[in-house]
Amino acid sequence: MKFRIDKDNIRLMGTGVGLILIGILLIIFLSNSTIFFVVGPLLVIVGIMTIVMATYVSAKVKDDLIEDERSVRINEKAGYHAFWVLLSIMSFVQLIDIIWKLDFEIWVVLSSFFAVGIWSWIIFRWYYNKKGEEM
Repeated sequence: MKFRIDKDNIRLMGTGVGLILIGILLIIFLSNSTIFFVVGPLLVIVGIMTIVMATYVSAKVKDDLIEDERSVRINEKAGYHAFWVLLSIMSFVQLIDIIWKLDFEIWVVLSSFFAVGIWSWIIFRWYYNKKGEEM
């Protein structure tokens, strides 16, 4: 198997190595703090995943990574509509919070919004890809 080495792959692998080193330093030096004891292993895992992704991408031919106009348009349209879905849900949740004084926990709400945004983008991409050229 032949690996492609260009500046983007090297930069991505360097980012992965940097994340691993920062995670190890957080584990070693700040292990008495609970937040850094959790963040350190997460950074190591994300760094390993980044190196694996960079290795996978570097094994592909450069022409396989170029998107055509149709897929670029599908991604743009899906991102646009996912943004509006996310903005609508955020407005609705804010309105509910103002009316009923629910006092939401901010981190739970933000992680839920993140999940809604990602999943709506994935669903819209699937829908527009299935819909075809009649967009």
